[in-house]
Amino acid sequence: MNPGKQRKMNTKSIDPTAFQPMKVTASRNTEVGFEIEPITKKITLDKIRLYRSQWPRTRNWHNDYEIAQTWGVDKPLAFASQVMEYLGEMLVKYFGEGYLGGNLSVSIIQSILPEDTVVTRGVVREKVAEGEGIRLILDVWCENQHGEKVIVGKASGLVR
Repeated sequence: MNPGKQRKMNTKSIDPTAFQPMKVTASRNTEVGFEIEPITKKITLDKIRLYRSQWPRTRNWHNDYEIAQTWGVDKPLAFASQVMEYLGEMLVKYFGEGYLGGNLSVSIIQSILPEDTVVTRGVVREKVAEGEGIRLILDVWCENQHGEKVIVGKASGLVR
């Protein structure tokens, strides 16, 4: 690079994992039936291994093909809590501070594997007056790349 010339910086984020705010966030005017902007994440074996920082000290069905196969599954399984954190990310981005004191309760209904693509989704199902605010109650779920639900549940947050 010529030291006399400055390179023009790319103003768009080149990091696909960088924080991206949602186009629409929670408000008192949010309508029942509103669909929250989804977040898409790619699951990789490296991300699974890094999630709990266990590899290579501890080998288990979350991080080792051989052990997973002894348990009757073809591939290691992602941690459910890892994928739940993707739902948490969506809720924090949607509610902002209103998610403090919110809740998330889910059930895992299908395995999540390395190389799966997970999409978080949420729909406002109910609005309940609470103090000086409105609690939005949502159905939330994660789908894999085939559109199959892998996690389902409920969440809420408060808007003032």
